[in-house]
Amino acid sequence: MKRPCGKPAEAAARRLSSVRRDVRGQLERWGLGELADDAALVVSELLGNALRHGLPPISVSLTLQGSERGQTVRIGVTDAGTAFNVELVRSKWRHPSGRLSTRGRGLWLVDAVACAWGDLPGGFGHTVWAELPCSTCS
Repeated sequence: MKRPCGKPAEAAARRLSSVRRDVRGQLERWGLGELADDAALVVSELLGNALRHGLPPISVSLTLQGSERGQTVRIGVTDAGTAFNVELVRSKWRHPSGRLSTRGRGLWLVDAVACAWGDLPGGFGHTVWAELPCSTCS
C-alpha cells in the first residue's frame, strides 16, 4: 500500500515506525521478544541519525550471531555518507562540557543498552552497528 507523503518529516516518521515494527516482529519470530524495546530504541537512534546526517541509499540489517561471548543481535544501519570516529564521540561524553550538549545523546543511549557498537567504513559509505546480548549470554 502506498500513501502520499505530506511532509518529509512525516514520511521519515512512518518509515521509522515501519522499521521498528519489522524489527520487533523478527525478534518475536526468533524467540527474542525480550529484546524488542532495546532493539526499537537502537534502530530508532541509528536510523534517525542516518536520515538526518547520512546520504541515501540507507538500509537496515538485523542479524542473529554467535561468538565466544554468546549470541547477540546485531542491528546495522548503512548509508552512503562518511564514517565517523567512535572514540572521538566517546571522548566528548567524558569531557565536562559534553554533559551540557543537547546533541549526540542518541548514541549515548545506544551505548547504554548495547554490549558493543561502532562504525564500520565500507567501499560505499559506512555502517553504524550495535549488538544486543541475548538472555542466554548476559
